[in-house]
Amino acid sequence: MRIGMVTLCSLRGQRDANLERIEAFAEQAAAAGCDLVLFPEFSVHGPWVTYDADADPVELETRAEPIPGPSTERLTRMAAQFGLAIGAGIAERGLAPKPFNAYVIVDGDGVRHVQRKLQPTTSEMDFYRGGGDDMTPFRLGRLTIGVTICADNESPAIHDTLVGLGARLIVEPHFDCIKDFQDAGDSWAEILDFNQRDTLKRRAEDLAERLGVFALYLDAKDPRGDFDERPGWPHRVTGRAAVFAPGGELLAANAGNEESLLVVDIEPGD
Repeated sequence: MRIGMVTLCSLRGQRDANLERIEAFAEQAAAAGCDLVLFPEFSVHGPWVTYDADADPVELETRAEPIPGPSTERLTRMAAQFGLAIGAGIAERGLAPKPFNAYVIVDGDGVRHVQRKLQPTTSEMDFYRGGGDDMTPFRLGRLTIGVTICADNESPAIHDTLVGLGARLIVEPHFDCIKDFQDAGDSWAEILDFNQRDTLKRRAEDLAERLGVFALYLDAKDPRGDFDERPGWPHRVTGRAAVFAPGGELLAANAGNEESLLVVDIEPGD
């Protein structure tokens, strides 16, 4: 299976513009021969977080959508047009006021899989509710795939559960916030070095080595171009994409801090 991984900078409250950019990257992925193209956490509706002073939980409640719904229907049309499956982060409306931070996989026939983030982080809790304990892999082609969203990757029990249920590839969509108190560095280069030594290693490389699975780590691109822009924001997002093979070998990675399409070929027997 050929998989495309897109590090995208989606913006809060700009669903239609975000979907247009998802479509453009999906077309690129199809031209590259991809069977599946993956986008980061929050990719459809953008990040809604407490440190963004203009983010309003009530507004997100009105913007969130059911699955299936308008955005998944548009993603399904894209998938049918380009002949591939698409994974994207979406704010899912349910029965309670707060939406789920969800990740959806669609193909030309409709929704194939939905994973809801199990535990929103501190900066998300005003906006999203947790997704309970539901962890179920799904089948795409010859691969059994599990999805773990951002900080849920800090729980080895989640990975153990997915692998116990047959998953051999773990998709890890992120809006991976490296926090200022971690003293990760004073430049994007230092932030990316910290990510490689810390979060990327712990959440993806070590996972692939420990459980013998493929681990696909996919982060969003930070909306800031200049490192010193918006100094009041306590987090930085890496724009990193990387793929680890069973055993922990790095198969492919982008440079980080960029929007890009990373393409990798994965076979179940690799």
